[in-house]
Amino acid sequence: MMIDKAPASIRAIWLCLAVSCLVLAGCEEQIPAEAPVRPVISMVVGDVESFRSETYPGRATATQEINVSFEVSGKMIERRANTGDQVKSGDVLAVLESDRFEARVRRLKAEKSAAQGQLVNAENQLKRQEELLSQGFATQARVDRNKAALRTARGKVNALQAAIENAEIDLSHTTVTAPFDGTVSETFAENFQNVVAKQRILRLLDTSQIEMVVSVPEDKIGLARHVTKILVSFKTLPGVEILAKIKEISNEASLTTRTYPVTIVMDQPQGAEIKPGMAGEAKGFVQLPDEWIQKGIEIPASALFSPDDTKTSQVFVWVINEAESTVKRRQIQVVATSKRGMLIKGVKPKERIVTAGVSFLSDGQKIRILSK
Repeated sequence: MMIDKAPASIRAIWLCLAVSCLVLAGCEEQIPAEAPVRPVISMVVGDVESFRSETYPGRATATQEINVSFEVSGKMIERRANTGDQVKSGDVLAVLESDRFEARVRRLKAEKSAAQGQLVNAENQLKRQEELLSQGFATQARVDRNKAALRTARGKVNALQAAIENAEIDLSHTTVTAPFDGTVSETFAENFQNVVAKQRILRLLDTSQIEMVVSVPEDKIGLARHVTKILVSFKTLPGVEILAKIKEISNEASLTTRTYPVTIVMDQPQGAEIKPGMAGEAKGFVQLPDEWIQKGIEIPASALFSPDDTKTSQVFVWVINEAESTVKRRQIQVVATSKRGMLIKGVKPKERIVTAGVSFLSDGQKIRILSK
């Protein structure tokens, strides 16, 4: 080769260059790869202002809704309520032809009367046979047969009484009444139409109060129990704000949206009417109690983790440094398990923590907050 024929000094220079390249190549392999920037979902602890500034959409529904139907089948001869009618609790809404139901009650009562006569006769027969037995003129077998006949007669009377009660109940079901004050929103059957049991006749709504279901994000549901006031507005009622209150908070989040359904209820406003189906928006106002931190701060259970290199009793969260977009591990104390998360100590109000993806992070790692 040409290098072999070169002077010793040249060969030394080539050797140094080769060694340098090998060293540089080795150094490049030893440079650790930089940790990727991880996108995370987060929450601000006790973010009262964010809760207040957001609006929560929903759709108005009646507090009570029912499809009115008969419990028995027959021909409807009278429907006394039409769409839009206001009715009171106990008002008759519809009536079935009752002739065959009345006839059944009369027939069963007649059969019971005859059976009661047979029962009296069986009682008298048994009494006579027992007297004859005591005098030695009858056998025990005959007395036993009379006792069996008496039990049969008594059972028949009892069965007919039960049948009469059922028949009277069926007769009462030929008339349906309003179970509460409300408005007829829709009708489904007409006069002289044959209807079957449980078939819808009309729909009744109680709109004296209105309910609305709103979806509260997982990172804010812990503040819902501290809501002191709710104001609801509807686009169809401009300038009108209705005071509402929480009726129910679900303990189960939606698997797709990770939000909790919260049902709120409100009275009808004066001078206006909220109709079922209207789209509205709710805004909540939160007041945290003074001992809130001492009792424990509620966060989603997904924010907690316990690394393999720690004791299982130690639990941590990732606290976000928003200025540097990094995370730092912090040990916390679990106070209790709540219905919708965990009550903890160890974080402060207005600190931002990671609520999803905690298993893929490391101390000092760069992160990107997906939503604030």
